[in-house]
Amino acid sequence: MKIKLLVEIFKDGKKYAEGDTMQIDDHKAESWIAKKWCKAISNKEAKPKKETKELKLDSKETKDEAN
Repeated sequence: MKIKLLVEIFKDGKKYAEGDTMQIDDHKAESWIAKKWCKAISNKEAKPKKETKELKLDSKETKDEAN
């Protein structure tokens, strides 16, 4: 499971800072999340919606409406 650390952790002789991401076993991740040491990161992040030309057309005045 991919996680983001909420605290500083020493693992396998290496220091990981708060905000670092790492991959650990699922059973360890569940334990760490319960202790509030980290939070799970979903593999698919939500993308912000983009405004398209179709959405902009509604706000423009057309030739027929101007007369």
